[in-house]
Amino acid sequence: NAIEVQNEQTPLIIRASGVTKTLFELSIVARRHGIVKKIHVNEGGWIGQDELILELDEGTLKADLEAAQADRRATLAAYNDTKRRFGENGEIAVQLRSAKADLESHEKTYQIAKSLVDQGVQTELALAQKRALLRAAETRLFELENLSKDLELSESYARLKSIDSTILRLREQLNFTKVLAPQRGWLESLDVEPGEFVDENRPLAKILGLQTLTLTIPIAQANISKINIDDPVKISFIGSEIKQGVVGKIAAKANKATRTFNVEIKLDNSDGLLRAGMTAEAEVIIGEVKAVKVSPAHLNVKADGQLTVKIVNSQNRVRVIPVDLVRTAGNFAYISGINDGTLLLKAGQAFLSNGELVKYSLVKGNN
Repeated sequence: NAIEVQNEQTPLIIRASGVTKTLFELSIVARRHGIVKKIHVNEGGWIGQDELILELDEGTLKADLEAAQADRRATLAAYNDTKRRFGENGEIAVQLRSAKADLESHEKTYQIAKSLVDQGVQTELALAQKRALLRAAETRLFELENLSKDLELSESYARLKSIDSTILRLREQLNFTKVLAPQRGWLESLDVEPGEFVDENRPLAKILGLQTLTLTIPIAQANISKINIDDPVKISFIGSEIKQGVVGKIAAKANKATRTFNVEIKLDNSDGLLRAGMTAEAEVIIGEVKAVKVSPAHLNVKADGQLTVKIVNSQNRVRVIPVDLVRTAGNFAYISGINDGTLLLKAGQAFLSNGELVKYSLVKGNN
């Protein structure tokens, strides 16, 4: 029997197996110590980003924060009072004007007293008293002129910044009493109980990025250049329906042991039906080729591994030609390398040799 070959466009498929992994795996730790006040979620389910997982008791944090805020208000008032004192019409400016006026008055009084002593009208004791008052006025003015506005303000400002730092730390610690999910994912485990005391950096829970799975498959050097980012991929799981994925990452460096390149497939799992660690087979379409579907029974293998088939030439003689296996599907094989209209021998071809004259009958179908 023989059939007339009619090729059809057939996808070129690369198959490889791998194991699914989660997009991420997060370990949630305590950012402060405290007693577990309340747990708001159950493990083994989806959790949203910023969703509250649990609360730790606040201790004295709120009271400490209120005290720090009151201290800040008092320090800020002192800071503003210092600025007012050194202002144009502030207390220091008024005192400076008064001190200068006093100095001028005492200087005049001293000069008059000195003149009277020279005339013999007043005694040296009276002059000494006037000199002492003059020196006191000079000292007072010197002290006022050397008061440092910048120094006093910088001290108050530094105090304010120190209190602000304390307030920020206390607010941060208050925030740490609420443990939130940093990303949406699957709450795989919750390792605390209400009433339990936990230390800082104690692991509390684990979240898996189960909404997107990755499947890493090895691809031979001969085929790696045929695969591109975002290429569609069909993924088959044992006992599960077929899923669709896309190529997300292609390794630039080969695996030393296998000399293959890892290709990472992204797989949507927003329904949560799949799990990490599942074995799957991926099929990546890398192009199309003209091929004909035949039964594997009609193929022959040479000693060097080359696949061949037997055809009938125009002189009705058997001719053995090489073919390439494109892919298999069920009980059929798709082969390329035969032109349309070629007569392909089927039943009985195993008993015929290359160049032998043959009689045949045309049949339909590829079985």
